[in-house]
Amino acid sequence: MSKIFCNYPWVHNYVHPNGKYRLCCTTSQDIVTNDNYHSFHAGKHSVEDYWNSNRMKQIRRNMMNGIKVRDCEKCYQQDEAGVDSLRNTAGMNELIANTAEDGTYNKPANYMQLQMTNICNLKCKMCSQMYSHMNGLELLEMGKVSPEWLLWVKEQGANVNNWTNELGEKQEWYKDEHYKIKMFEHISKNINDMNIIGGEPTLVPEFYEMFEYLDQHGSLGKMSITLVTNLTNTNNKLTKWLPKLKSWRIWASVDGVSDRTEYIRYPSKWSKILESLDFYKQLAQTSNGGITLSPAIQLLNVDQLDGLIEWWKGFVGGEINEKFGFTWLATVWYPLICNPNIAPQRWRERLADRLSLYKFDQFYDNFVANLRKEEIPLAKRQELQRSFIRYNDAQDRFRGIEKTWRDLCPDLATEIDHEQNQ
Repeated sequence: MSKIFCNYPWVHNYVHPNGKYRLCCTTSQDIVTNDNYHSFHAGKHSVEDYWNSNRMKQIRRNMMNGIKVRDCEKCYQQDEAGVDSLRNTAGMNELIANTAEDGTYNKPANYMQLQMTNICNLKCKMCSQMYSHMNGLELLEMGKVSPEWLLWVKEQGANVNNWTNELGEKQEWYKDEHYKIKMFEHISKNINDMNIIGGEPTLVPEFYEMFEYLDQHGSLGKMSITLVTNLTNTNNKLTKWLPKLKSWRIWASVDGVSDRTEYIRYPSKWSKILESLDFYKQLAQTSNGGITLSPAIQLLNVDQLDGLIEWWKGFVGGEINEKFGFTWLATVWYPLICNPNIAPQRWRERLADRLSLYKFDQFYDNFVANLRKEEIPLAKRQELQRSFIRYNDAQDRFRGIEKTWRDLCPDLATEIDHEQNQ
């Protein structure tokens, strides 16, 4: 099986929260226009405009010839680590056979990931302005208190916060009426499987407008839709549309049990999350729907991993199954201060010993095994730990929260202090 090929450039459309077209959600590379300078944008270009652009044809040619594509580095890394990645080789031979030598492929994609916006109501620890305008607004407010701290965050870049320069700005590509309708038309005619993400899509009126359009054009019955949500804004309007779909699935962004997820996904409330989960659970039991728990596994919750899985099993009735599932795809690699590999070696080894007593699946075993590896040298770990402390201590003080990361993860705090003194 090819370690390079992925079918996404043939079967998949992806719109980033800022409106830029990309190969998929794991890459940071925008699809450039034929001038090799500007980027294709959903508020200025249709899907058809970018589909057989020079860049897309080059990507297909590279994959057909076994040449690595820079857009795909994250999946290559995850594959090598034995962690689940999005790379998909299904239909490879047929797709290649139907592709011209120059990379032109004239069939439309039937699968889409639509990140409607960066508008969100949460300021998650691992998030950034790119996916939450509230995160950007908070950084600006903290910068008023300490301009020096905000400059440090910018200089740190992907170490502490995946920095963008448009702090606090809302990304709303769908406000162009012409291209919004063009997008709805493309989805209605061509897309059978769609993932909808934000920000938090349920906060956006155009999210509901899209469902209404698809319903009026008779498209819902052929579609399977996955909605990624933080479960803070469940809307009863969805009971009108979800049962009409071929199938639907909620990817539930829950990063811990009780106060741990409230801390990571500030300022969410555990009671509201449980209420929303119960809403979708009841709806799934009377229609062709389901829920997949999708935790952003990171340094601040990895010690709860076995407990989180066990809680989820209990919530859904005892066992994880096709209707109520679990995914590893939201494992956090960046910003680096959220990466479990920066934790003290002694802490990771003890944690791996404990987690290995719990049996779940092969990806769980691989993840636990990777905790034992010393992938980051001691000096670099110590540097990132200091950044972790500075960033989270400042954020916790600004938010005035009762339980800080030190209260929630006391063993981690102790071991960081110990490794810092080595």
